[in-house]
Amino acid sequence: IFTNGSRKHANNVITNMQLDENLFSIFDIVDSDFVPKPERSPYERLIKKYDIIPEQSIFFEDIARNLKPAHDLGMKTGWVINEDNWAKEGHDEDHVHFKIKELDHFLEQCNLLIK
Repeated sequence: IFTNGSRKHANNVITNMQLDENLFSIFDIVDSDFVPKPERSPYERLIKKYDIIPEQSIFFEDIARNLKPAHDLGMKTGWVINEDNWAKEGHDEDHVHFKIKELDHFLEQCNLLIK
Protein backbone atom coordinates (compact mmCIF):
# COMPACT_ATOMS: atom_id res chain seq x y z
CA ILE A 1 0.00 0.00 0.00
CA PHE A 2 1.42 3.34 -1.11
CA THR A 3 -0.33 6.12 0.78
CA ASN A 4 0.06 9.83 1.30
CA GLY A 5 -1.32 9.09 4.75
CA SER A 6 0.26 7.48 7.77
CA ARG A 7 1.02 3.82 8.43
CA LYS A 8 -1.69 3.94 11.10
CA HIS A 9 -4.23 5.13 8.52
CA ALA A 10 -3.26 2.31 6.13
CA ASN A 11 -3.61 -0.24 8.92
CA ASN A 12 -7.05 1.16 9.79
CA VAL A 13 -8.13 0.77 6.17
CA ILE A 14 -6.83 -2.81 6.07
CA THR A 15 -8.72 -3.60 9.28
CA ASN A 16 -11.94 -1.89 8.17
CA MET A 17 -11.88 -3.74 4.85
CA GLN A 18 -11.30 -6.99 6.76
CA LEU A 19 -8.12 -7.73 4.84
CA ASP A 20 -5.26 -9.81 6.15
CA GLU A 21 -2.67 -7.28 7.33
CA ASN A 22 0.08 -9.87 6.76
CA LEU A 23 -0.46 -9.63 3.00
CA PHE A 24 0.54 -5.97 2.79
CA SER A 25 3.61 -3.84 3.00
CA ILE A 26 2.94 -0.20 3.69
CA PHE A 27 4.85 2.69 2.13
CA ASP A 28 3.55 5.79 3.85
CA ILE A 29 4.23 9.52 3.82
CA VAL A 30 7.19 9.03 6.19
CA ASP A 31 8.76 6.50 3.78
CA SER A 32 8.31 9.05 0.99
CA ASP A 33 10.23 11.63 3.04
CA PHE A 34 6.98 13.63 3.35
CA VAL A 35 6.80 14.17 -0.41
CA PRO A 36 3.27 13.24 -1.53
CA LYS A 37 1.98 11.58 -4.68
CA PRO A 38 1.93 12.59 -7.51
CA GLU A 39 5.47 13.92 -7.18
CA ARG A 40 7.86 11.51 -8.92
CA SER A 41 10.44 11.05 -6.12
CA PRO A 42 8.25 8.94 -3.79
CA TYR A 43 7.53 6.53 -6.63
CA GLU A 44 11.26 6.20 -7.21
CA ARG A 45 11.79 5.57 -3.48
CA LEU A 46 9.03 2.92 -3.51
CA ILE A 47 10.62 1.17 -6.49
CA LYS A 48 14.04 1.19 -4.85
CA LYS A 49 12.81 0.06 -1.42
CA TYR A 50 10.95 -2.97 -2.77
CA ASP A 51 13.18 -3.76 -5.78
CA ILE A 52 10.19 -3.31 -8.07
CA ILE A 53 10.65 -3.89 -11.78
CA PRO A 54 8.32 -1.24 -13.20
CA GLU A 55 7.86 -3.01 -16.55
CA GLN A 56 6.53 -6.05 -14.65
CA SER A 57 4.22 -4.07 -12.37
CA ILE A 58 0.80 -2.50 -12.32
CA PHE A 59 -0.05 0.47 -10.11
CA PHE A 60 -3.65 0.89 -8.92
CA GLU A 61 -4.95 4.22 -7.70
CA ASP A 62 -8.28 5.91 -7.07
CA ILE A 63 -6.93 9.33 -8.09
CA ALA A 64 -6.22 9.31 -11.82
CA ARG A 65 -3.51 11.99 -11.80
CA ASN A 66 -1.49 9.91 -9.32
CA LEU A 67 -1.01 7.29 -12.04
CA LYS A 68 1.10 9.52 -14.29
CA PRO A 69 4.44 9.07 -12.45
CA ALA A 70 3.94 5.30 -12.30
CA HIS A 71 3.23 5.28 -16.05
CA ASP A 72 6.25 7.48 -16.76
CA LEU A 73 8.44 5.04 -14.79
CA GLY A 74 7.26 2.12 -16.95
CA MET A 75 4.39 0.61 -14.96
CA LYS A 76 1.00 -0.35 -16.28
CA THR A 77 -1.69 1.60 -14.47
CA GLY A 78 -5.24 1.01 -13.30
CA TRP A 79 -7.62 3.73 -12.19
CA VAL A 80 -10.23 2.52 -9.71
CA ILE A 81 -13.27 4.39 -10.96
CA ASN A 82 -15.06 6.72 -8.59
CA GLU A 83 -17.30 9.72 -8.98
CA ASP A 84 -15.25 12.34 -7.14
CA ASN A 85 -14.51 15.08 -9.67
CA TRP A 86 -11.06 15.79 -8.21
CA ALA A 87 -10.18 12.06 -8.45
CA LYS A 88 -11.40 11.80 -12.07
CA GLU A 89 -9.12 14.53 -13.36
CA GLY A 90 -6.93 12.96 -16.06
CA HIS A 91 -8.78 9.63 -16.19
CA ASP A 92 -9.11 9.82 -19.97
CA GLU A 93 -5.41 10.44 -20.65
CA ASP A 94 -2.80 8.01 -22.00
CA HIS A 95 -1.26 7.33 -18.59
CA VAL A 96 -4.37 5.32 -17.57
CA HIS A 97 -4.18 1.80 -19.05
CA PHE A 98 -7.16 0.24 -17.27
CA LYS A 99 -10.36 1.67 -15.80
CA ILE A 100 -11.59 -0.62 -13.08
CA LYS A 101 -14.99 -0.66 -11.42
CA GLU A 102 -14.21 -3.42 -8.92
CA LEU A 103 -10.60 -4.18 -8.16
CA ASP A 104 -11.27 -7.66 -6.79
CA HIS A 105 -13.02 -8.72 -10.01
CA PHE A 106 -10.24 -7.22 -12.12
CA LEU A 107 -7.63 -9.16 -10.17
CA GLU A 108 -9.63 -12.37 -10.48
CA GLN A 109 -9.78 -11.90 -14.26
CA CYS A 110 -6.03 -11.32 -14.40
CA ASN A 111 -5.43 -14.48 -12.41
CA LEU A 112 -7.56 -16.47 -14.84
CA LEU A 113 -5.65 -15.01 -17.78
CA ILE A 114 -2.31 -15.91 -16.25
CA LYS A 115 -3.27 -19.57 -15.80
